[in-house]
Formats: sequence, C-alpha cells, structure tokens
Amino acid sequence: MADALSYRQIRVGAFTVGMTGLDELFAALHAEGRPAAESTAALLLARARQHNYIPPAAEADYAEALLREYRRFCTSTEACGCRRDYGTWRGHPRQAIPWYPTINAGRCDGCGACVRFCPSGVFAPEDGGTVRVVEPYKCQVGCSACVRVCKSEAIAFPPQEVLDSPKEKLGG
Repeated sequence: MADALSYRQIRVGAFTVGMTGLDELFAALHAEGRPAAESTAALLLARARQHNYIPPAAEADYAEALLREYRRFCTSTEACGCRRDYGTWRGHPRQAIPWYPTINAGRCDGCGACVRFCPSGVFAPEDGGTVRVVEPYKCQVGCSACVRVCKSEAIAFPPQEVLDSPKEKLGG
C-alpha cells in the first residue's frame, strides 16, 4: 500500500481549507530548485490540483495561499529535511488544527505590538513595515489575546467553533 499523503489546513482568502499532499508538493518543488516567487504560483496550482479540488473562481486566492505556504516551507526546517514537531492538541497533530492568526496587511500599521506581545514567536516584522505570521502552529490553540493589543484591528482568527468537536471535523 502506498504511503498516505500529508494533510494540512491553510487559509485561502477568508476560509480555512484542508488540502492533501502539500508537504510532498513543497518538498518536490524545493528539491527542483523552484523559487518561492510569483513565477511559481501557476505550477503550485497545477500540482496542487492533482490531489485537491480548486474552484476556478477562487484560483487567485488559492495561488496566493499556496505561494504563502510555500514561502513558509522554504524558510522552515522542513526545507532542510527536518520535521518540526509542534506537538498535539486533544490528540491531534497541531498542524491539523486550523487555529492561528491571519494579518490583514492593508490594516497593519507595523507597530509591532503583536510581535512584542506574543510569547510564542508567532509574528515577525516584514521589510515593508508590516507584520506577518511566521510560526502559525506555535500559536496556542484557543488563544486570541493578540487581537486585543492590535490597535489597527489587523489580526483575525477563525471562529471559535472550529475547535468544537475536533474529532469529527478532523476525521479522528
């Protein structure tokens, strides 16, 4: 029997979406020397479609999300062949729990309050003066305290209901 493909949830537009085979896809692209640049977005979409349905009307959102996740992969320990263990939550791998912040770059004023506030190192400043989420799976499941320190209201979390009955939602 063939090995099962990886599963991870990513933020696509305003939605959290489960996708199959992204770890393998990212590792293959990285091994091919593909840059984490806009020029790789079409290839990411094409290869992600091999194991996932991507609605034609949402292609731009998926391309943006896949490129964002590939960039994270390329700057992570996964790219060197090391697997980072983020632990578990209620018996499920942390990476399978869709609980992490997203930043609305249009609202972020780059004040850095979230960077200074978060003890888990979820956020980091970007060169352009805004902040980005660099370690989404280090976010403590259920915590959204950083929202209160963001004066520009640029931080968002999925609804708390995504944590209800994770066994059914995660197929466990």
